[in-house]
Amino acid sequence: MSVEPLASPAMRPVTAPVPPRPDGEDRWPLASWSLHEYLPLALVPFGLVLFANYLVFGFLGWDSDGGAVLVTAAQQLSLLVPIVISVSRTRGSLAPLGLRPGGWHARDVFAGVGAGLGAVLAGTVVIAITAEVVRAITGHEPTSTTPLQDLAGPWLVINAVMAVCLAPLCEEVYFRGFLFQGLRGRMRFVWAALLSGSFFAFVHVEPIRFFGLATMGVILAAVFEHRRTLVAAIAAHATINVVAVLAILATR
Repeated sequence: MSVEPLASPAMRPVTAPVPPRPDGEDRWPLASWSLHEYLPLALVPFGLVLFANYLVFGFLGWDSDGGAVLVTAAQQLSLLVPIVISVSRTRGSLAPLGLRPGGWHARDVFAGVGAGLGAVLAGTVVIAITAEVVRAITGHEPTSTTPLQDLAGPWLVINAVMAVCLAPLCEEVYFRGFLFQGLRGRMRFVWAALLSGSFFAFVHVEPIRFFGLATMGVILAAVFEHRRTLVAAIAAHATINVVAVLAILATR
């Protein structure tokens, strides 16, 4: 009876190394910014948005659905582009924002989708409670509109696609990857999540939905901190927006 020879180390198949997570398990947040880096980058998008509004609505006079969609795109890109350029140049990659090739897994996406559905439920309950309180105090039915509700035709389709594909990336890079992490390096999770979530709600300029959006922002921050990759938060945000878009289209 013959015996198969044992494979030598040189003969054994080489297993491809598993890409590391975008952070060390012992380090959080993934990055920190000094105050003189943090404040200018946090404010730059708002200057760009003001310029876009002046250029499109004031200078060009494009006060139409097309102009509104163009300004919305400018708003989203103003959250993304300055952060990406600055972090790439000063840190050498986007890993500090939680974006690293191979640094995430399918389960991060599934966790994000699940968290997004939970955020929709929690946010809807909080918005309903807010509306009831406002109704009881004022005696009037509160109203809230979104840009999608005011659009029609191809501009509605374009804005819906941006809400599902562009907004989750841009807003998560700014609000969670940059803003939340900057706060997280200086305070406990609960305060960093509440502050960044409240600011997230504030910039949407929808008073009735403020507390609901802030609740969603806190959940998105929790997803990011727990999974240690922005991919999970982007998946959660995209899920929220898909549900919102479908709900709006269903009522038109």
